Amino acid sequence: MEERNEIILKTVNRLLAENKLSKVTTILGKLYSADAAEVVTHLDERDQKKIFEVWAPDQSANTLLEMEEDDQVDIAESLSISAISEILNEMPSDDGADLIADLSKETAEKIFKVMKPEAAAEIRNLLKHDEKTAGGLMNPEVVTLKKSITTEEAIDELRKKAPEIENIYYVFVVNDENQLVGVVSLRDLIIASPKTLIKDIMNPNVIYVEAGVDQEEAAKIISKYDLLALPVVDQEQRLLGVITVDDVLDVVEDEATEDMYKLSGTIDIEESDVMRSPFPRVLQARLPWLAIAVVGEVVVVGTIAEHFKYLLATLPALAVYWACMTSVGGNCSFQASTVAVRDLAIGHINSKAIFLRIIKEMRLALVMGIITGGILFVIAFFWQKYLPLAIVVAVANVLIIILGAFTGTVAPLLFNSMGIDPAVSSNPFLALIMDAISLFIYFYIAALVLGKYSVF
Repeated sequence: MEERNEIILKTVNRLLAENKLSKVTTILGKLYSADAAEVVTHLDERDQKKIFEVWAPDQSANTLLEMEEDDQVDIAESLSISAISEILNEMPSDDGADLIADLSKETAEKIFKVMKPEAAAEIRNLLKHDEKTAGGLMNPEVVTLKKSITTEEAIDELRKKAPEIENIYYVFVVNDENQLVGVVSLRDLIIASPKTLIKDIMNPNVIYVEAGVDQEEAAKIISKYDLLALPVVDQEQRLLGVITVDDVLDVVEDEATEDMYKLSGTIDIEESDVMRSPFPRVLQARLPWLAIAVVGEVVVVGTIAEHFKYLLATLPALAVYWACMTSVGGNCSFQASTVAVRDLAIGHINSKAIFLRIIKEMRLALVMGIITGGILFVIAFFWQKYLPLAIVVAVANVLIIILGAFTGTVAPLLFNSMGIDPAVSSNPFLALIMDAISLFIYFYIAALVLGKYSVF
């Protein structure tokens, strides 16, 4: 927390202790919404409720939007129906829909009854769309123009509509059926002659998405074409709303968080945050994969070790490099899969580049394997002073790194082709499989080098 905000927090706490709520809201109202949210977040729930009950709805709405989703819900549930309704009236409808979607249906209906009818209707329409789609992400408050009017008339119309709209990046052109037919930038409107018709300066080749498209795909489109806003239409090409770049930033953050959960083998729910969720929920979120890893390692590694125990009896020094083999295989696999998952997420991998990517990963793995294998060879040769052992660890290391890179690259691509989130390809279950393969390769190479073929 910044020093300035810490000073403000102390002041706010002192004023709250003196029950001077009007002074508190005055101070918070003069801050940027993000700073006000940071201060409010550090107050206890009782004081938060006091503030939001009396704070001007337009200011409190902006501050609430800057807070974490869980905090928003907690505050909304603590407020009276009239207070939260006034706040929702001031929110952009897409943000209001996100908040109401997290509340109980009973509470939501009570809020709708008190809200302004037009605001409630917009939120209800948004709630009809899945929250993970473009329709659930869009803001229905969008500026539209008819192609038959002049630029002068268009600018006059924009002046009237501007106060009601959150952001105006582009102006979309529609026909009498509200179908999207073009787009005009504000720059083109300003520099055009006043009597120029909109149809003469609009771009008819509009990039858009349908309401049912996944929000991640919408985010990719905005990123690919460097858009500030993306129109959303229905199947009949009627304009429903717009997704702005700030909405996409939230999507990118959510998707990145989701992938991080899956990469680590943590269940994809916010309850896994130990700082913000009850202990039982955190335990439930993190335990399953850990339990699988524990049992799996014992069973799989134990089985392989039992199968090759005669090698350990023949050359006990093999146990010294056991952990190294499993570690290097899992690490290399995770490196390759992390990069592959990231590139799949942002659309940098296509069908034409898959083979080339695998070849390049194999080349990189071969070089890394030779370098690290050489290091292991030197260590084993001068430490244990036994050439066969040095050969075993060096050769096994090279093969394990190559296989790890191949597995880490191919697994996300395979999962993605099957319609499964590629992030799950790096979870602890597959890491367990990689450990088993690495250990098997290590002992198999040892059996070949040491001439112990009888088991095969």
